[in-house]
Amino acid sequence: MSSDLQLLAEPQRQSPLAVVFLALRTLRQVGIAQIVVAVLFISRLPTAALLLIVPLVGLVILGFSLLAWWRYTFLVADGELRVTKGVLSQDKLTVPLDRVQSVSIQQRFLHRLVGLVNVSVDTAGTSEAEFEIDAVDRSIAEALQRLAADGARAAANTAASAAGQVGSFDNPGVPGLPHVQPPAPVAPVVERQILQRSVRRLITIGLTRPAFAGFAFIFPLLTFGDELTGLLPIDVPEIDGPDPALWMLWFLPVIAALLAMAGFLANLLQTVITEWNLSLTLRDRGLLREAGLISRASTATNLDRVQRLEVRRNPLEARFSIQRVTLPTIGEGDLNLPGADEAELQELRSLVIDDDARVPVLDRRVSPKSVFLVTRNTAVVALLLAIGLFFPLGAWSLLFLLMVPWAWAAERRSNRLMRWGLVRDGIAKHEQFVNVFTQEMMLRKVNGAAIRQSLFERKRDLATLHLQTADGTVSVGMLPLDEAKAVRDQALMITETNTKAWM
Repeated sequence: MSSDLQLLAEPQRQSPLAVVFLALRTLRQVGIAQIVVAVLFISRLPTAALLLIVPLVGLVILGFSLLAWWRYTFLVADGELRVTKGVLSQDKLTVPLDRVQSVSIQQRFLHRLVGLVNVSVDTAGTSEAEFEIDAVDRSIAEALQRLAADGARAAANTAASAAGQVGSFDNPGVPGLPHVQPPAPVAPVVERQILQRSVRRLITIGLTRPAFAGFAFIFPLLTFGDELTGLLPIDVPEIDGPDPALWMLWFLPVIAALLAMAGFLANLLQTVITEWNLSLTLRDRGLLREAGLISRASTATNLDRVQRLEVRRNPLEARFSIQRVTLPTIGEGDLNLPGADEAELQELRSLVIDDDARVPVLDRRVSPKSVFLVTRNTAVVALLLAIGLFFPLGAWSLLFLLMVPWAWAAERRSNRLMRWGLVRDGIAKHEQFVNVFTQEMMLRKVNGAAIRQSLFERKRDLATLHLQTADGTVSVGMLPLDEAKAVRDQALMITETNTKAWM
């Protein structure tokens, strides 16, 4: 840590090559459409004017980028990250290290060519990156990452010590308020690797993703349909021929198969490029995610700043016993971990969910009256569509009425499979129709709890519970009102009495 402090104690600038990246960013901010318009405009000018305007514009952009690079400095002092930037006016930004949500390091293709990286800093007060350092040496970026993790750990130890002082007093004047036990200081954890994705697992991840990307190929296939059909060894019926039904009979399955193949290949290529050599490493109280083939991205965040645990699984992923795990944090530092098996999921759960907050069994259900609500609303919409489109479509408009049994069957299945569970310090929710979506959260992470009732719920003494975290909300609908109030009161009590860090 001392070497990192020495490295960043003096004002640092980005690499001089950052001038090029800043110029490219300026061009992106101007926009492609504006550049095209400008090119079309100046192309009509005389050659002498072009020779004057084009270098002048280039010099303006280069000068602006050079000035932005010179005036951008950053350093770490007194536990704070201090950034000075601005071209025409000077902005000074001070961020306490213990408020840094995550420090992400990304090495895009151009950065990799020159051995530099891009650094994004997220804080607890923004939903987007607070600022970026466009082109610096990896040693400087990793030093900033480690200092942010050390600051978060020091803040957690300070909070633990303060909680111990508060907990040394009883509260005889406040009935029902439990005696707060001083938590132990946060102990460093030995660095170890949580997961590492092999090429075989990456192929499995790519092939189990939905093949929706293949639809992007439909227009090229239709455009070159005649050329493609000419390569076939059989005579292909034409759509405007005497038997168009025969054309539809063979063409639609072929197009569907080609789209599916293209989708799977596109998913496989994207997965290999973006998730190549994906690894998750535990460093002290922080998690470091690294991945990428052409652009190498690195994201670090503190364990205490993970707001909840989310698991998604489609039928193909269930067939291969894998799932996509997401650890949401504040800002853009979410950790997405595709292809996690059950052992990795359990280890991640043990890291981010306290022992007393894990929900072993999801045995609670919601009211089945939601089936009636969804079916009724769908019936009204379907009837209006059938009546409104009867004259232009004739009897075909009655097909809209098929929406009603579909909505009934879908909501009935979703309601039957929906489960949630509650323990003293945690809550979990499981949703399923075709895909599975599960959320787990510690109640001490709750920032606000709200109960809302629609007119339908109010008449039936039901309510929807919303538990708000620093990054998103866990909602459970169609609960009995008394049960929703009890969960809300429990969440607020845990929030007020639990002294562990929530971010």
